[in-house]
Amino acid sequence: MKKIVYILALALTIGLVPSCHHNEHNHDHEHVHSHEHEHEHDHDHHHEHDHDHEHHHHDHHGVNVIQFSESQAKKVGLALEKIEPRCFGQVIKSSAQVMPSQGDEREAAATASGIVKFTNHNLVEGTAVKAGQTLFEIESSGMVDNNVSVRLQEVTAQYNAAKTAYERKRQLAEDKIVSQADLEQSRAAYESAKAAYDNLKGNFSQRGAVVRAPISGYVQQIHVSNGAFVEAGHSVVTVSQNKDLQLRAEVQPRYYSCLKNIETVNVQIPGDNHVYTLKELGGALISYGKATDADCPLVPVVFRVRNTGHLLSGSFVTAYIVTRGGQEVITVPQTALVEEMGNFFVFVKVCDEEYEKRLVTLGSTDGVRTEITSGLSAGETIVSRGASMVRLAQNSAALDPHAGHVH
Repeated sequence: MKKIVYILALALTIGLVPSCHHNEHNHDHEHVHSHEHEHEHDHDHHHEHDHDHEHHHHDHHGVNVIQFSESQAKKVGLALEKIEPRCFGQVIKSSAQVMPSQGDEREAAATASGIVKFTNHNLVEGTAVKAGQTLFEIESSGMVDNNVSVRLQEVTAQYNAAKTAYERKRQLAEDKIVSQADLEQSRAAYESAKAAYDNLKGNFSQRGAVVRAPISGYVQQIHVSNGAFVEAGHSVVTVSQNKDLQLRAEVQPRYYSCLKNIETVNVQIPGDNHVYTLKELGGALISYGKATDADCPLVPVVFRVRNTGHLLSGSFVTAYIVTRGGQEVITVPQTALVEEMGNFFVFVKVCDEEYEKRLVTLGSTDGVRTEITSGLSAGETIVSRGASMVRLAQNSAALDPHAGHVH
């Protein structure tokens, strides 16, 4: 019996050895696995860190940040502006008509009734003329009434007779043959005949009346056609010096209280991207209307401007009427804005040779500067001129197959 117990105890002892060895092996395996797992975790963490670094690097040089070197900036004339709040008055946007200035144009009328004959068949609107230059002749030789040729002959005869009589009496007065009263009466008759003669001779020829240019300038409008009949006093041509012009804008009555504070006006011509300031046009405010009527319920605002060759009389332009005062707001030049699918952006300088494309919200505009209601802060520096070139640089980078690729 003791022998059996001993054998069982020995068997159990021998069986425990492999059992402990197995546990130790498992423990070693777990230790190795844990170490490998930790190493793998460290590797993953390192890989994740590299990925984060790569992602951060990609954001820093992503689609919103554009590389633009100093040499490129100088080549395209890039200009920068530091954002500073400034007073921005109320802007009244209106259509304005370009009109000739009062006193800048003159009309010439027919001095007699008759048939209009052009002395220069190349006379058209826009032709340059000089003061006193003959533009038309009006023939009336075939008419019973107002026959200019007959009238000129009569006046010439009266003038010659009065001249002869006066010269004769002046000689007789020296010899005390005629009285001083008779001499003065003869001189008055002579001067009257001479005035009539000079008037006809200056405005008429043997063929009829003559219409001359009243001032030097340009033919603005011809009111008659060659061969047409005109009555005496009828306007036949308008000549303009084309030096000064007027801008007549019409605004709604609700802006009337603001008109006394008008500071300036900016003018945009259709088809011309440049907006002209009142200073550039050498102009000033003339006046604004003080009443309206049923036929024209709008209030006229009139500016005088110098004709710099950009404005065409009779045409229409866009006028941005700017008033004084207003609150300090953030504004940018129109040239700083770029548009993409209805959204507006500016390029903000973030560091040397790097610019961030920034979405902004627009407020009112005076045609030259635009209010920014969100997207920019005071103290930031933006591209004020050449923004389109920076956008082209961005588009070129976006098309680069290696852009944003990490090797």
